[in-house]
Amino acid sequence: MENKLENLKEKMDDTILRDVYFDDKQYQQVLNSIKKSKFQKQVSTLKNKFNFMLSISVVSIMFLGITYFVGTQLNLFNGPEAQQANEQKENKQESLNKPLNQKTVYIPPKQDENYDEMTKEEILTKMINTVDYFETARGEYKIHYSFNPGYEIVEYAISLKHEPGGYGKRTLDTGEISSQEFYKDGILWSLNESSKTYMESRVMEGSQQRGTTLRLDQAFSTAFDGNPLTNYRERPPFGTANETLFPYEIASNYTRDLSKWEIEKQNEELLGHNTLVIKGTKNHRDFQSFRFWVDKDTGILVKYETYNANGDIVDYLHPTKLEVNVPIDSKKFTPNLERYKNNNMLHQEGPMIRTGNIDELIPEELKGQWEEARKKTNETTVLELNGNWYIYVKKGYLVNYIEVNGKEGTLYLAKTSAQKSQHNFHALAEGYKVDSLKIVYE
Repeated sequence: MENKLENLKEKMDDTILRDVYFDDKQYQQVLNSIKKSKFQKQVSTLKNKFNFMLSISVVSIMFLGITYFVGTQLNLFNGPEAQQANEQKENKQESLNKPLNQKTVYIPPKQDENYDEMTKEEILTKMINTVDYFETARGEYKIHYSFNPGYEIVEYAISLKHEPGGYGKRTLDTGEISSQEFYKDGILWSLNESSKTYMESRVMEGSQQRGTTLRLDQAFSTAFDGNPLTNYRERPPFGTANETLFPYEIASNYTRDLSKWEIEKQNEELLGHNTLVIKGTKNHRDFQSFRFWVDKDTGILVKYETYNANGDIVDYLHPTKLEVNVPIDSKKFTPNLERYKNNNMLHQEGPMIRTGNIDELIPEELKGQWEEARKKTNETTVLELNGNWYIYVKKGYLVNYIEVNGKEGTLYLAKTSAQKSQHNFHALAEGYKVDSLKIVYE
């Protein structure tokens, strides 16, 4: 391979560099030019650095000035409000850091809607065990019965687990409050608006403890005489919202026979809840068929209607609000009794009747007989000890009053409202100096 760089100097001398002459003077000029270039470059670099630093300083001063001005104006116009907002934020954070038992508002876990296909057995099992499927509920509904020309508006709130309690109010279509109930810490208050009095009773400790889920064969059975027998799950001691939240009796009376009803629709939205729609037949003097809207998550009876032979609505429960597993403030479970008189105190100097759950007041000598009485729900049992009368009332009745004629007394029992017709009520009569009590059903 030919080396093209060989004799390169001689070749260049004979070509482009032939007429170039480079003496000492030219050499010195080149050196001076290089030095000058380096100096100018250094000066230019220092100048650029100075300009950059100057710009940064000016921008920083302007930024600080603007920040100070804005901060001053905010403090001038919004100082108290801003300080209050900060305090509220700190208080909120402090509240979140408190232990749960120091709060009055309980926030239960969110409940998801159920869109699964359900069988008759599954939905009926939920209806008779609703107490297992939710923790809190709050709502309002309008209810009407055929024997009543008007309707009632029912409002309620309830907590089953954390700080158990609840309150309920019934208002007539005229706007008059017919009754109020409150329950907390084992105490039940029943307020009478017309007389401005209240009854206070204590629920026996442990009576609200949760049992096990009932199967259909455990809930529904037949007695030796052919009459149907039903076991019911536990529920709070006040019955304001039982028609919707704990529809045990309705489920028993209408749907225990699976052949008498069918699932009309698996999924229908109602007040934000996914419901299963049931329709069936029912032999009644006022109606012949019914339709239920049942929440698929909980078994709560959200809505129901009964119909006569022409298809007209006879009885109904129409909801306007239903919220399940929402925050509930337990402060609302305690009534304000300033304008009410204690009904028990009004009669403390003479004979008096205590109503409500009196289980804890039963003497040891009578507890065995009392337990036997509880098994006979369709009978009224009266037990006496030391002048006190312990009364277990037949289902669908309650104590009205006692009339005394010498040493004989008459116990008058009145029918309950339809919504309470499947309950047994207790009473303790004190101070009645009689040797016997005759029972009269009014």
